[in-house]
Amino acid sequence: MRLVFLIILLLAPALLPAYGITAATAVETRPPQKKAAPAKKPQPQTARKPVVPGAPSVVTAVGANQAGYVHYWLITAPDGEQETQVGIELLDQRIAWSFPGLGVHLAPFITEGEVDANGKVFRVRHLYGLRPFANDTAMRTLRSNLQQRITPLVRNRVPYCELNGVTAGLCMSCMGFVSQVLFPGKTPEYANFPRNFPRVDGEYYHTTEDLLLYLTGLNALATDAARKRRLDAIGGPPALQEELTRLAAKLGEPPVVVAAAKPPLKRRASAAKTAIKRPG
Repeated sequence: MRLVFLIILLLAPALLPAYGITAATAVETRPPQKKAAPAKKPQPQTARKPVVPGAPSVVTAVGANQAGYVHYWLITAPDGEQETQVGIELLDQRIAWSFPGLGVHLAPFITEGEVDANGKVFRVRHLYGLRPFANDTAMRTLRSNLQQRITPLVRNRVPYCELNGVTAGLCMSCMGFVSQVLFPGKTPEYANFPRNFPRVDGEYYHTTEDLLLYLTGLNALATDAARKRRLDAIGGPPALQEELTRLAAKLGEPPVVVAAAKPPLKRRASAAKTAIKRPG
């Protein structure tokens, strides 16, 4: 009897159900396999918004790789009169310009504040800055020659052209200075403007408005639709869009026929503010 009981005790593990052990082994050695994702059907490409050629780079402050950029400010004189002020950004992010009462000099960049011009305090507010040339080679040439073009004018302390008739020597408005840096002429008196440089106002003067049209390329577009596309591509702060919209509307006006006038004498006469006299 004891022998039979011992045999049953020894055979008991073999008589247990086998599915528990098998199931445990399956979980460890055969993890569930991920199903292969079905191949995606090719989707039609979405049409991209066309890039408008010639749209310039617009900035709202100085920054790296912006040497040579042209910046615009609105300045307010002590008597409340306002005018546009332009300057050139340097490699060290200072600004070179010709300022009323101070003439050609270098100054720290100012976003908004005051400039003391020998006792006359001007309020200054930065508007925007633009890359002057789309062509990379032209930009490299400008940057490599910035110091050479600017240093003599700063060293000679060229005065600002005030509205007082004829000056005794060379003077430069802010527009005259920037034009000479971008388009150096044979003499500092007259810049060598490109043939396609616009003139929207004045028979004998280039203004900061003309410069803005040239920098944005709006003057080279023949239709309102093309100018509208360029405006959309340029973007920029509201001040720039408002000014360009106003100038674009002026370009769309029919040309005004004016009577021929005798060219003025070539003299160092002061021009209207933010303007530079063209060669007669």
